[in-house]
This record gives sequence, C-alpha cells and structure tokens, in this order.
Amino acid sequence: MGERWNWTVAPGAGARAAAFIGREDDWFPPKLPLRENRVRALAVREGLFCKWFKARADQAAAEWRGLTHLAGAGLPVPRPVAWAEAPGGGAALVLEEIPGAVTLKDGWRRSLAAPLAELLRAMHAAGFLHLDLHVGNILIAGGRLHLIDVHRGRIGSVGPRDEERALGQFCYSLTRVAPVTDALRLARAYRGRRDPEHEARVQRHADAFRRRHLASRTRRCVKESTGFAVAKEADGLWILRRPAALEAARLLVARHDAACAAGQALKSLDSRRITRIDDAWIKEWPSAGPLRALRAWIRGTRARAAWIGAHGLAVRRLPAPEGIALLEGRGRALVISRAHPGKPLDRYCREDVPALRDRRPFLDALAALVRHLHARGAVHRDLKANNILADGPTRFVFLDLEDVAFRRVRRADAIRGLAQLNAALPVLTRADRWRMLRRYASNWPLLGDPRRAAADIMRLTVARRHNWPTPPATPSPGPPPSGR
Repeated sequence: MGERWNWTVAPGAGARAAAFIGREDDWFPPKLPLRENRVRALAVREGLFCKWFKARADQAAAEWRGLTHLAGAGLPVPRPVAWAEAPGGGAALVLEEIPGAVTLKDGWRRSLAAPLAELLRAMHAAGFLHLDLHVGNILIAGGRLHLIDVHRGRIGSVGPRDEERALGQFCYSLTRVAPVTDALRLARAYRGRRDPEHEARVQRHADAFRRRHLASRTRRCVKESTGFAVAKEADGLWILRRPAALEAARLLVARHDAACAAGQALKSLDSRRITRIDDAWIKEWPSAGPLRALRAWIRGTRARAAWIGAHGLAVRRLPAPEGIALLEGRGRALVISRAHPGKPLDRYCREDVPALRDRRPFLDALAALVRHLHARGAVHRDLKANNILADGPTRFVFLDLEDVAFRRVRRADAIRGLAQLNAALPVLTRADRWRMLRRYASNWPLLGDPRRAAADIMRLTVARRHNWPTPPATPSPGPPPSGR
C-alpha cells in the first residue's frame, strides 16, 4: 500500500524517509505510542519522531510549513523528514528525534531567561508567530533550546502587539513552573532593557491568557475528554472522572438511597441529602416540583454547579474534594466525591485551636487559603467556617462548592467573604483576627487600607452574628481591627 501514500520528503532526507515509505501499515498509526489523546498519537522509532494526526491532516501540513520555514531561517527546530495524508484519513508527520530532550516545563532554570528571550526574538524576526507558545513547546537538549509543535502558528510579519501578546502567553505559562520574578526577567531580557510600560502590557496579556486557560480547563469537566466520560443513560446524564466506572458509581448511589431510607444520612433536608459511603461523599439535591425543575433548566442543577466548582478549584490549585461522578436524573441530581479527613473549621477552632502552643501557623495558613482563593479568581459565596474542612492546623479543604463562582474578584467580594468567615469563627481573639487580615492583605492592594477594610468587615460581621457576640451599644474608640 506504500504507493497510495503521497509523501512530501524534505531535501536531503530521502535516506531517512526510506525507513517508513512502503511500510506505512507497520508505522502508522503507531502501535506503541509514547502519548496519545483524541487528536493525535506520538511515537519514537528508529531515531525518528512520528506524529500521527487522527483526523486533522491540515495540522500536519501546517506544522510541516512552519518547521521548514523556521529551519530555513536557521532556528533550532526538529529537522523535518516527511509528511503525508493517509489514504483512509488522518496524516503522518515524521521528524528527526532530538535525543535526550526535556521540555522547558521540566528543565527550567533562571539562567535560561536570556537565551530563551533571544530565541523568541529570532523567531519573531524570522516572521513566525507561535500561537501556542508555552513551556511544554520548547525543548532543552545539549544546552540548546528548540521550538516544537508549530502547527498552530502564522507565517508573516510579526508586529509589536503580536510580540507582546506572545510574550504574555509564554510568561503566564512560565509562572506555572517558576516564580513570577522569572517571568519578569524574561520580559526584560526580550526587551533588552527595563521598560515598565512594556512589562505592564505583557502582564495584562498574561492575565488574560490565565483567565481564558483556566476557564477552558474548568469547562472540560462537563465534556467527553481524556479525563472525563459523558454517558446518557436511562437513569439520567452521567459524567464520570476517568477511570471511574459507571456501574461502581451506580452501586454507590443505590447504597446512598438505602442509607437515606434507613435514616442514616449525615444530613437530610428537603433541599439536600448527604451520606458517606466507604470513602465517598454523596450529596443529592432533589429537583422535583415545578419551581426546582424550572430553576435547574434555567441555571443548571446545583449538583452540576458543585461538580464544576470542585474541578475549577482543582485546576486553580486550590484544595477541594475530588469529584468522582455527577448524575442528573429525573427529579434529582447528585455528586459523588472522594471523602477527605478532618472536621469543620468552626469545630476545629473550638476543639483543637485552644491546645495549639503557637497559633501563628494556623492563622497564617487560613489567611493564605482565602487569599489564594480570591487571587486565583474564585469567589465562595457561602464562606462560613463549616464550609471549610480542617485536617490539622495548616491543611484545609473547601466544601459546599455549588456556591463557588469563577470571575475577577472585587473588593466587595473579598470583604463579604472575610466577614462571612470572621462571623463564623469561634475562640479566636481580636489579635488573632487582626493577624489574619494583615496576612491576607500583605503585598496585595485589593483591600486598600487594612484599617478601613477591617471596619467594613466588622460591620458585616456584627450584622451576621453567627458565633459573634451581640455588639455593645457604644462602639469602642479607635480604628476597628479585623475581629474580636
């Protein structure tokens, strides 16, 4: 069948291409891929790196054009050998392997900032704009950097705005594996000098890429993908985190129903029921009745909101129970999550905090938890102490994730969340709460003046009451701190 493949072979690569031309059935698709997803499979064989595009032949052609363009300009890329569309669909792209290569994601070190900036400048000067520029698409081998995965790229003039946008994309990617200062160092090295306005524009692009990337990763949990399976069954719509099995999830739901019927639920209300079955939590929201059904149709089920909330926190590297399965059936919806050890934070404060010899690690960790929540674009609209699980003085997990929203956090969001938590924390002293507020606000301008923020938090705290005592008739003089 070799003659049915119309190969395009790079000049001087005929001897290398002879290894697979005429043997396509043995090579493509690869039998033992290094990595594989729904779009492509990657393999190494006889010193050649093979990319099998399962459906998008245009991506193979685009990468071939990009590689030949960059190689012709003298930039370090994998040497292209040949590519062809497969007679039955898909396409194969073959490159020379780069021995010993690791991605920049795995091999980053600060000394690479200057050569990386030089590589990116050379790429743009050569008239190529890489549209998927991140740390996984640059390899390190033999002390040299190489560009890869250029099928998402544009050949043509690269203007200043293109450069800033690409640099912002890469700087966001770099901050996921390195300190922010390394990204700033790269931006300055690319410019060749310190330019605050240029750095601010790059940072705005980096922030925009971060929001889009996290939003995209959050939405994956409700789609068929390598990480999640979606199945429409007679009992409703199932979404499972791979490798969870549908029958195992059904068995957990059956045991949940039996526990609820026997009065053994951890919580059983008209609006929700919660059980623990082995190492799983099951939280169910009934949706029977016209009003609940209408709300679920318009806004989605509470179970789906909790499912998305858990996954969204996880991709933002925030602690949340791992979702196992989501079921949206007739008259109800539920989420199965992996159980975590610990106790509600208000109970932890009453039972464990008084025994701590030094409260500062606990206070600092709790303040950092809420700060990270807000700094990473997440708002918990019911941030009470019993919606945080404490497993020791520095280990926490967020609960009730149907009340989590992902968006830019405003000062009013932060004040409201801090007041919710402050009102629901028992035992802690005035000094404890003031320390937490200072730790939350340290080097972060969201709240503005901490004393003014403390006054705003206190007004909402006293209004909420919870574990807070009845306020005195006459307020004490002086600027109010963040707590009791």
